[in-house]
Amino acid sequence: MKKMTSMIAAAVLTAGVGAAEFMVECENFPQADGFVVEYMGKASQGKYLRMNKKGATVSTRTAIPEAGDYYLWVRDYTMCGNSRKAVIYLNGKKVGTFGDKKTADGKGGVWQWNRSLLKSHLEAGELVIKLVSQSEYTRFDMIILTTDENYKPEGSVDDVAELELFD
Repeated sequence: MKKMTSMIAAAVLTAGVGAAEFMVECENFPQADGFVVEYMGKASQGKYLRMNKKGATVSTRTAIPEAGDYYLWVRDYTMCGNSRKAVIYLNGKKVGTFGDKKTADGKGGVWQWNRSLLKSHLEAGELVIKLVSQSEYTRFDMIILTTDENYKPEGSVDDVAELELFD
């Protein structure tokens, strides 16, 4: 059986004093049916992950550098509709639904950062990140987990869209 390892590009980002940040490039998830890596200059590293069919699932295992309460940021591509969506899970817990959202200026065809208000307590060690598509053509560039509640990724706007929350 092929062992799924931390094949994703992950890095600890510079953070405020005492904060931890962890970045995952979505295009480095192991390849799975219903997902494809595509190229676009404005995506980080010029690549992103696109879901091609509803219900498709992809997951990866990596390591969290330190235990703490983490906030999730997702950089996705919006067409300013409400049809391209996916659910993200951290260690089996549903964290939120993300994808197409309205932008501040009402224009689509842009990469945007979305933040979940829901914080997830994660222990140091293995982390399983799973994406489940709810539609076709949802596009993901990057995921950031941070212990800094006030953190904003570079390039985010002041009125960052927030992910839909689940109980």
